[in-house]
Order: sequence, then C-alpha cells, then structure tokens
Amino acid sequence: MRPTSELPRLLLVDDYAPERDLYEIALEPHFQVRTASSGREGVAVAIAERPQAIVLDVLMPGMDGWETCTRIKSHPATADIPVILLTASDEHNLSQHAVAVGAAAILTKPCPGDRLVDRIRAVLMDARL
Repeated sequence: MRPTSELPRLLLVDDYAPERDLYEIALEPHFQVRTASSGREGVAVAIAERPQAIVLDVLMPGMDGWETCTRIKSHPATADIPVILLTASDEHNLSQHAVAVGAAAILTKPCPGDRLVDRIRAVLMDARL
C-alpha cells in the first residue's frame, strides 16, 4: 500500500453525513479524502485545495450538485478538475444534464464503494491523457 501522501487527492461533497461517512471509509484506502457538507463549502475547498477529482452529491439543499458543478467548472482554478456526480434521482436525462454542467461521469446511489473507486480511477486516467 502506498503512503497516504502519494495517494490522489479527492474531495467528497455530500450534505448527508451518514452517507458521506460511508463513502469516505470506502475511498480512504485509495485516495486522500477531504470532505465538505454543502455545495458552497465544496466550491471553496476545491478552489483552495485543488483536489485531483471531486465526487459530488446532486441532491443537496441550498446550492445543489448541478449548480456546484457548474461553479467548479467555470472557475479558472478548478475548471480542469474532473467531477463525478452521485445521485439518487432516476430522471431519464441525467447523463445529458451531467455533460451540460461539465461532469466527467454520473453514478446513481446507492453506489457500491468499489464501483465508485473504479470510476474515479478511470476518470483520473482519462484526465491524464
């Protein structure tokens, strides 16, 4: 196992603490995980810390994941950071909406931890190309 300082830096943004904690536990062996509990906090942390990827819940009060992703992708300091959206929604046009806001991927909840890890790794590989 690699030292923590060599793991990719990841920002996990989710307003629901129990779910955020579960994802954090699943991701910590593979990434340096920083969490945020709101869209506004997520944008601020992304700008300040420039993680290598962001996992973002869509359904949050206040600034939802769609708006948060749009703000992250429109800021010069964070525009190149890949964003993976997580949602419990079953709307039929989720993929189109994700592309429109600049997300690299969208996954539906509940999402098994290993599937999320695999998707983050794939997105990071694509970002390096």
